[in-house]
Amino acid sequence: MIGQTISHYKILEKLGEGGMGVVYKAQDLKLDRFVAIKFLPAHLSTSEENKARFVQEAKATAALNHPNILNVYEIDEQDHGIFFVMEFLEGRTLRSHISSLKSSMGIPYTQAIEWTMQIANGLHTAHQKNIVHRDIKPENIMVTNNGQLKIMDFGIAKLKSGSGLTRTGTSLGTFSYMSPEQAQGMPADHRSDIWSLGVVLYEMLTTDLPFKAEHEAALLYLIVNEDPPLTSAMDKKIPRHVDPLVMKMLAKNPNHRFSNMVEVVQSLSAVKSEIEASEGMTKTKGIAVLPFGNMSPDKESDYFCDGLTEELIVNLSKIKDIRVVPRSKAMQYKGTTKEVKVIGRELGTRYVLSGNVRKFQDNLRISVELIDIEIDEQLWAETFKGKLADVFDIQEQVSKQIVDTMLVKISPTEKVVLTKRPTLNTEAFDCYLRARNFLYQLTKNSVQFAMQLFQKAIELDARYADAYAGLSESYAFFYQLFDRREEWLDKAIEASLKALMYDPSLSEAYSALSLSHFHKDSLDEASVAGRKAIELDPNNYLAYWILGRIYHTTDRDQDALECFNKVVAINPEFYSVYSDLQIVYGRLGRKDKYEEMLRSALAIYPRYLSQHPDDARCHMFYAVDLAQAGKKDEAKIEAARALELNPNDPLMLYNAACFFAQMSEASKAVEMLRNAIAAGYPDYEWFKRDPDLDSIRNDPGYIELMKGK
Repeated sequence: MIGQTISHYKILEKLGEGGMGVVYKAQDLKLDRFVAIKFLPAHLSTSEENKARFVQEAKATAALNHPNILNVYEIDEQDHGIFFVMEFLEGRTLRSHISSLKSSMGIPYTQAIEWTMQIANGLHTAHQKNIVHRDIKPENIMVTNNGQLKIMDFGIAKLKSGSGLTRTGTSLGTFSYMSPEQAQGMPADHRSDIWSLGVVLYEMLTTDLPFKAEHEAALLYLIVNEDPPLTSAMDKKIPRHVDPLVMKMLAKNPNHRFSNMVEVVQSLSAVKSEIEASEGMTKTKGIAVLPFGNMSPDKESDYFCDGLTEELIVNLSKIKDIRVVPRSKAMQYKGTTKEVKVIGRELGTRYVLSGNVRKFQDNLRISVELIDIEIDEQLWAETFKGKLADVFDIQEQVSKQIVDTMLVKISPTEKVVLTKRPTLNTEAFDCYLRARNFLYQLTKNSVQFAMQLFQKAIELDARYADAYAGLSESYAFFYQLFDRREEWLDKAIEASLKALMYDPSLSEAYSALSLSHFHKDSLDEASVAGRKAIELDPNNYLAYWILGRIYHTTDRDQDALECFNKVVAINPEFYSVYSDLQIVYGRLGRKDKYEEMLRSALAIYPRYLSQHPDDARCHMFYAVDLAQAGKKDEAKIEAARALELNPNDPLMLYNAACFFAQMSEASKAVEMLRNAIAAGYPDYEWFKRDPDLDSIRNDPGYIELMKGK
């Protein structure tokens, strides 16, 4: 078989063999890609029942479209027999991964939970199509090289609406992963997959099976009658939070298990959050770095004060035993008159750093103090004087003093991190801080100014990684918000890669890369970059938002909710995420949560606009939600202001279409939608998904606009 060409597939090597087929790696000569081809063995192909089951596997898998399910491209029959063609995956099976682990050392529980969530999401899609896998086990799950899990081998899947191909009284599946109902030859529904997934989770955590016996009959007896040891009893390192979840998945009575995979994912997510919260409380000390006050004669030096605040937050965030309040939350207290201890309690931190900056020409004076709100005492205070060129030394001294005062032990690597300087060029640093200030404003002019200043910083220091990362963000946001020409994305990717070449630890570079790949519809690359950004900085709300959009786009709504809610927790002022949450809760039928998000958004918009009155997009988002709330007169005022500020922006025109749809002005909504497309926002797939446009779906103009899309 190897070396032969069948149809337009050249067989390269044998990958494996199972009871229902032989799998080969092949090259698709038409599309020039690697594929996997599964053939029904000759000794089985004479049986019509075997052929039918083989075809059923192909049909069952091909009916499913999900990132965690292996894709089937086609089925065919040639002289060599019947076969189907699948995507070729670089990686290894979960069985191989578990077998490679050290004795009794399971997969880290956080990773095991995340992987189980991926499998559950894939199975949820299958169950929605009335397909039950019935043979979930590590051999049928592939772990790709980028950490994505793929469910394979629907060879004994049961299609509830199809003709039964399983012989009466025959138990299909692998014994150790069989549910009690399968073991007894009883009908098995989607809850049987929940049981099997519970066994897989148990094995990932402990590298052992929950039920073990020397003989088949004894094993089936244990599955039907006995409870397994708790995972935390098998390995003391496994948190007890996991035990109730695993035991519910392994309930003997299907009615006592989770009712569906959505509930499984929700519980896994809740357990993961509980573990992270409990670990965070015991391992880390929290600090809030408040925005430094500007005591300079030149009030335009705000950018410098805010920049120093952010630089300190970034530096301290790299110490694993210090939990730092995100910049987005800390900046809400800029100019506040609240007492420090009140702020500390509101932010949930024991330590608060505050300070003032006086900058005049090349002279610099920085005063800081560290307060312990628990004992209501000033732990440390210092005033630093020097030239602008001394700013890096001052930052380093402040960071070191904070660590020492909080009695935090740091590793040799972390000591290096505290002394690491992104640039030695003070003029480049000043350009960078100014650019960041402009970028955060997110108006068309401000983003363009940011680009120019980041470029100037790079001219002054060609190896300035932070400036390349900022430039990449500017390009990606400019594409997203103002100009849908793909060249901006190409520039963003190039700048991100340069940033990572000079500093591979920059979370912002990875999130900008993720945003660019997302807009290019390269969802796998976007997901990988987004996860890396979060790994490097757990407070990178942009990365969570991008992952949420990816999950929503691929119908993984529970995962999307987790990410979007994380965005709100990190940066409650990021107003567009409330619209995303409304959409997802609406899709899930969660009217109570939908209305809660609407109320939250309506509370956020005025506060945000008081500080950013020229943010046209925020005015339009506000208008749409006011219309939903029945406040149509106020909505019209906000919409008019938005269009006055930015009348030609394609995304603004799209949001205007949503507004007029909410106002039941269908002809205006369609007109704005047509204008948005003409201006460069032809995102037809999003148009189909956005509930804001539901009221115009039957309008002739909308139908004509969407014809063939």
